[in-house]
Amino acid sequence: MIEEPPAPRKSLARRVLTYALTVLVAAVAIYGVSEFLTPVQTPKAGDCADVTGYSNEPDFDAVSCGSSSANYVVTGVVARSEGCQNAYGDMVTRRAQDPSIRICLAPLWEQGACYPTAFSRMELTTVDCGEGAFRVNRVSRDVPAPSCAVYEKRYSYPEVGLTYCTQAV
Repeated sequence: MIEEPPAPRKSLARRVLTYALTVLVAAVAIYGVSEFLTPVQTPKAGDCADVTGYSNEPDFDAVSCGSSSANYVVTGVVARSEGCQNAYGDMVTRRAQDPSIRICLAPLWEQGACYPTAFSRMELTTVDCGEGAFRVNRVSRDVPAPSCAVYEKRYSYPEVGLTYCTQAV
């Protein structure tokens, strides 16, 4: 009878690497399933968001209103087939697992900052005050909001108690 030699043992480093890769693959799979199968929670008026991407296909991430990444506040939610009555912008959910809604949005502009009058991305980036821009002269959370000057344009969102007075520069 011939004895077979024992199978060579894998080195400790190779076993640790195999276990680490297995854990990493499992973590990525769990994250992917939870991220892509969990529907967006329907926001309500006053919720803040970090909205990014192009205006025809934006990405919505709910954030705290105190977050530095908050750039919009939700003024309301309507059915996907309806339009927002009083909103600076809106977006519809895109993924099949999300509710079929349109999210109405108001910007979170900074007083004294300038923004471009034309844009294709949802990010609210400040620009140098010059031609093709407008300045936010006043931000008010007062209800009722104070009047704007004759030369200013007023953006008012009473649903969230927010009014802006802006001026073309």
